[in-house]
Amino acid sequence: MPLFLSVFFGDFLIILYNNEGMYFLVESDISIIVGFCFLVPPQSIIRKRESMQSNNPILTRADVYSDGAQPMTVQGAIQKSILLTVIAAVVGISLFFYCLLTMNMSIAYGAALVGAIGGFILAMVTTFKPNTARTLAIPYALFEGAFLGGISMIFQMKYPGVPVKALLATFITTLVMFALYRAKIIRATEKFKSVIISASIAIALVFVVQFVMSLAFSSSIPYVFENNWLGIGFAAFVAIIASLSLILDFDLIESAAAQQAPKVTEWLCGIALLATLVWMYFSFLRLIGFLGSDD
Repeated sequence: MPLFLSVFFGDFLIILYNNEGMYFLVESDISIIVGFCFLVPPQSIIRKRESMQSNNPILTRADVYSDGAQPMTVQGAIQKSILLTVIAAVVGISLFFYCLLTMNMSIAYGAALVGAIGGFILAMVTTFKPNTARTLAIPYALFEGAFLGGISMIFQMKYPGVPVKALLATFITTLVMFALYRAKIIRATEKFKSVIISASIAIALVFVVQFVMSLAFSSSIPYVFENNWLGIGFAAFVAIIASLSLILDFDLIESAAAQQAPKVTEWLCGIALLATLVWMYFSFLRLIGFLGSDD
C-alpha cells in the first residue's frame, strides 16, 4: 500500500505550484498520501524471533521477547500518539495564525509543500525501515504540523471559517470512533478491514485516473471533483472511510501489544494514528468547504 501511493507524489508537486484552477486535485492527492502511508504498516515492523499466528496482517510474524527486552504497551502507544498529535497541532496552529496575521500566502503554500514532501519522505523511510521510527517520529509530526498550518490557511482564504469547523469535526469524530471501538459496537473484523482497505484502494484508483487525465488531457473526471452533489457525495465518502480507518489504528495498537511487539512499535502506532488524523482533517476540510461554498 505505501509503495502504491508514491504514484501521487508528482501530481502533488505540479498542482501546488499551479495554485489556480487545479486546487482541489492537490487536496485530494495529499489526503491519499497522508492517510494511506500507514494504513497497512509493513510486516517488517516485527522481527522474527518466534513465529506467531495473528489475524492482524501487520503481526503475522511477531517478535516475542524472552530475553528481557521490553515489549510495547497500549499505554506507551497512546502516550506517543498524543505527543505526536500535540506537536503537529501546536506547529499547525502557530503557523496558521502567523500566516493569518501577516497574510503571507507564500509561507502557507511553502509550508504545505515542505510539510507534505517531508512527511511523505519520512513516512516512506519509516515504513521500510521501522527501526527508524523512534528517531523520525517527532520530525514527522513537525512536517505534518507545517502541512496542516499551510493547508488550513489556504482553505481559510478560500472558505473562511472552514478550518475551525474541520478541526471540531475531526475531534468529535475521533471521540465517537474511540467510544464505538471501546464499546465493541464497531469491531476490526477481517471483513471490516477488507471493506476499509478495498474502499481505500478504490479511492486511490479514482485519483490515479484523475492524475492521468490531468497530465495527458489537462482535464478531470467529470463532476467527481466539482462542487456538485456528486462531488460532495464523493468527498463525504472519503471522509467516512478516513474516519473508519481510526478503528484499524485502535486495533493495531491493541493487537501489537497483545503480540508483544517491540517497543519501537509504539512510535509506529503513533505515526499511523497521526497520519489518519491528518487525513481525516483534510477530508473534512474538503467536505465542509464544498458544503459551505456558493460556487
